[in-house]
Amino acid sequence: MADKKYVMMKWKDGWREVIAVEGDVIDFNKYYVIERLEQYGRLVLNRPKGTVPELIVIDRDPTGIEKVALLDSDDQRTLAAKDTYREGTRLEYNYNLPEGGDLAGEIAAKLKEVLAAKGMSAKDLLLKGDADIIAVARAANIVGTKSQQDLVHFLKLLLRKI
Repeated sequence: MADKKYVMMKWKDGWREVIAVEGDVIDFNKYYVIERLEQYGRLVLNRPKGTVPELIVIDRDPTGIEKVALLDSDDQRTLAAKDTYREGTRLEYNYNLPEGGDLAGEIAAKLKEVLAAKGMSAKDLLLKGDADIIAVARAANIVGTKSQQDLVHFLKLLLRKI
């Protein structure tokens, strides 16, 4: 858990996803969507010089992502359509990643709202099991992209800060 960082993504429809990345990830590099028969988004994150960048492939509504943030970092970005490039049957949508927004704060506020509705505090939830943490996450529209364990570890880190 300590050797991982977490990328948070927010979609226009309100859903938020969390995915674990290597602990040496520094910041966001770029985001683009490739369309052939289907669409796949690619979020590229910088790592230390001489190390291959981290790549997150997004297949759930890749043009619907609104914001991204890296937990334990001040790197929070909004996505803004930049340009479109066509090569044969392949279409590529490129995005600017201007700094800004407070996705981590939004997620923390939503968690506080859900906890208040359940009559619990962050400390109360930390004492409960993973199933209870996942239930609160679902009520706050937060899911794990690849695994529930990523979601649980992320929420434990965030709940300790609330």
